[in-house]
Amino acid sequence: MLFEGYIKYIEDSMDKGLTNLMDQLGNGLSRGLKQGLVNGAGHNRYTLNIDGLSAEVSILQVEANEQLNQPWHYTITFTCSDKQLSVESFLNQNARLSFNPANSGSLSDFATQGLNTLNSLTSANPLDALKQSEPLKQLDKLKQSNPLDSLNSLTQFNPLNPLNSLLSQGGSRTLYGVITQFSQLSVSNDEARYQVVLSSQLAKLALSHNCAIFQNQSVISVVEEVLRGHGYTGIDYRLALKEQYPEREFITQWQESDLEFIQRLLADVGGYFRFETHGEHNCDVMVISDYEQGYQQVADIVYKQPSGTLDNGIESVWDMTLHSQMVESSIQVQDYNYRDAQANLLGEVNSQQKDNTTYGTDYRYDEHYKGLNSNGDSNNGIDSDTNNNDDDDDNENSGDIDTDDSNGNNNDNSSDISTHSGNASNGVESGEWYARIRHEHAISCQIVIRGKSNQANLAPGQHIRIKGSTIAGIDEGVMILTVQGQGNRSDAYELSFTAIPYQPLKPYRPEPIPFPTIDGTLPARVTSPNNDTYGYIDTQGRYRVKFNFDLKEWRNGEESLWLRLAKPYAGSTYGFHFPLIDGTEVAVAFTNGNPDRPYIAHAMHDSQHPDHVTTINKHRNVIRTPANNKLRMDDKRGQEHIKLATEYGKTQLNIGHLVDQNKEQRGEGFELRTDEWGAIAANKGLYLTSQTEPKAQGKQLDMQGAITQLENALSIAKALQNAATASEAHGADTDSQEQLKTTLTQLAQSGIIAYAQEGIALTSPENIQLSTSNSVSMTSENQTDINALKNITVSSGESIGLFAHKSGMKVFANQGDVEVQAQNANLNMAAKQDIKIDSVDGELRVSACEDLTLMCGGSYIKLSSAGIELGTADNVYIKSNAMQKMGPKTLDNKKHNFSKNELDVSLKRFKKSKHSNFSG
Repeated sequence: MLFEGYIKYIEDSMDKGLTNLMDQLGNGLSRGLKQGLVNGAGHNRYTLNIDGLSAEVSILQVEANEQLNQPWHYTITFTCSDKQLSVESFLNQNARLSFNPANSGSLSDFATQGLNTLNSLTSANPLDALKQSEPLKQLDKLKQSNPLDSLNSLTQFNPLNPLNSLLSQGGSRTLYGVITQFSQLSVSNDEARYQVVLSSQLAKLALSHNCAIFQNQSVISVVEEVLRGHGYTGIDYRLALKEQYPEREFITQWQESDLEFIQRLLADVGGYFRFETHGEHNCDVMVISDYEQGYQQVADIVYKQPSGTLDNGIESVWDMTLHSQMVESSIQVQDYNYRDAQANLLGEVNSQQKDNTTYGTDYRYDEHYKGLNSNGDSNNGIDSDTNNNDDDDDNENSGDIDTDDSNGNNNDNSSDISTHSGNASNGVESGEWYARIRHEHAISCQIVIRGKSNQANLAPGQHIRIKGSTIAGIDEGVMILTVQGQGNRSDAYELSFTAIPYQPLKPYRPEPIPFPTIDGTLPARVTSPNNDTYGYIDTQGRYRVKFNFDLKEWRNGEESLWLRLAKPYAGSTYGFHFPLIDGTEVAVAFTNGNPDRPYIAHAMHDSQHPDHVTTINKHRNVIRTPANNKLRMDDKRGQEHIKLATEYGKTQLNIGHLVDQNKEQRGEGFELRTDEWGAIAANKGLYLTSQTEPKAQGKQLDMQGAITQLENALSIAKALQNAATASEAHGADTDSQEQLKTTLTQLAQSGIIAYAQEGIALTSPENIQLSTSNSVSMTSENQTDINALKNITVSSGESIGLFAHKSGMKVFANQGDVEVQAQNANLNMAAKQDIKIDSVDGELRVSACEDLTLMCGGSYIKLSSAGIELGTADNVYIKSNAMQKMGPKTLDNKKHNFSKNELDVSLKRFKKSKHSNFSG
């Protein structure tokens, strides 16, 4: 009983509510119909309302031009009693154009249909008719089902739907746009004739030309940014997308209008746009889509030829023709991605493999993609060091597809973006994906249908079925591409259209629009986050730049994608690269002229960064770094020179005509100098010589003079060795000298040889040391002098041999003693002839601790502690004035204390490793 009461309550409420609603609608509709009956005979098919214009206008003629992917334009000619309408009253003013139903006898079609509908709604008992309607049928079902389920169904009912359906019939249509052109054509006594062009609001974007950069955004995101920059909101446009588009590193708008720019971007990815009217907000809505679900679904229309010039108010299509042509059977694409230089980016797609009406292959190079497909054949060109997120999901296009009613009105009043579920990683914008949509475009062009109609609300982007058509293959309907219409006060509105067959497996794709090309270079400046002292580059040696044409504000060092620098020489980790510093002007070129594919062609000097070679030093060729590392090559005739220098330690290699900072000569030849340390290293050997051939002739190791000198030295050493050996003296170590000559000849082994015909001097105010682990040989063909202002020390761990072959040997001490000691062995002195020992101003003392014996011819005198022994074989002669004999006496004999010591030497040996080298 409680449930029955609840149902009764709902029925009573519905009866009362619907009765009041029908009374109000009936009264309003009756007034409208009565007005239509009064004005039926003089009814104008078109109404133009312009914001701010109070003068009444009467339309003479309307000409329509609508194309898919283009703003629509209507040229309207009208009359007005005001003969001085101002330009300001029209240009850039919002306006609306309404198509009113055509007349039918004394009643308009609208009035006729309105009366019929009203009569059906106001029968003997209006509630009887309403009870047969859907709402009350749902109420009846409440008794057999879950009340909540039926109540949910009731919430979907809109009592205005029957009237909305009524208003959509009869060819009525309202276009909301802006006046873009205004002309005064003529003036008569009674009125003036004017003409305006009513265009979609989108047409104004053609007047805004721009050069701009977009980074890390998808194509759809960029299109939305441009639209919102012109004041578009979620009401003015909506997205109906299937694909989810990846972010692109870099998108450039180059000398294009904003309209051309978004048209090019959408066409590149196979997207299109159309227009519909927002039923609630009374405005033009731009619908952006990329598949067949984005078409506007409209009611069927019949194929019927009008009778004479009258169509009797029946909307139809007639004079349909079909044209078809062969198109390419496949699209082949190829590109190059330097990030993955070995990747195969060649792909081919035939989207209609069973179609035998196609032939040939269209090979397209430079579609600008990074990977061939979604399988990651080329890793999609993603770098770990860049901000490129091509494989990331583009979350900007999320949500459900908006649904439209029969009028194309968006029933979703929110501004949410409408897309189809998709994933950017499914190969969108890959090579094979581009090949597919390019082939779908070719298939779209295969069949074109043309026809005529009197349906005023026929528009591009609509999917419409044609009943009774005589053309085969369009049972599923057609998709309208273009509409050109014309109507006036006397003649019914008539239009011509072009269309393609509606085939879900052969989706429509617009023709790609060529990107604007940049044939030369554009100026830009290298940037860095913090005005870096050094080049701001990534791990691939790329730079970021700020384009001079770019008016956007970016964070420092993020004004562009990473740009490669073109170089005169490059290879695997080798090449020619001078890092560019923040602020350096560069000329940016573009691969194939594509604004989205920039690279640095070269660097430039400017007023802030003047050139270092000008008219004052025009004979100099200079490479100089910011830290003044420099390679200067001066071509001034007779004063040619090269300078290789760094500021650190003022280290320089100067060759040729040496000059100072004032360009005054300071020397000739070459100079290698530094304020720090220096080293000359040659792993295989070093040849220092002052003997050269004129004009740099001869070979590098032309050392015949030096080898001859070594051979002469060896010959002298061997001769003296033989003589010394014969004299029982120490001989020279000629084996070591022989080995040295072999080593140094053509530097057969690692060694150093120095040779100068006019002499070599080693001098130092401090010390000079010659040291070897083997032997030191000094040989001269004439004289060898060793001079010391103080002391000369000759020491040997074993023995010292002095040998003079011809002219003897002299040991003099001008001052001081001469001491000769054999501290722990014998001292032997022998002469073939005389031995003379003189003490000029002193005494001669010969002493011995044991015995002293003087011998000559067998006679001797022997002195010892035991006495004096004198012996001879003959006489002893004593010649003296007297001889005295005295008591015994001895002299103290000073005994030398000779100690025996051993050498304490610690020697180190340097052993060169196999991989040792001294190269930098």
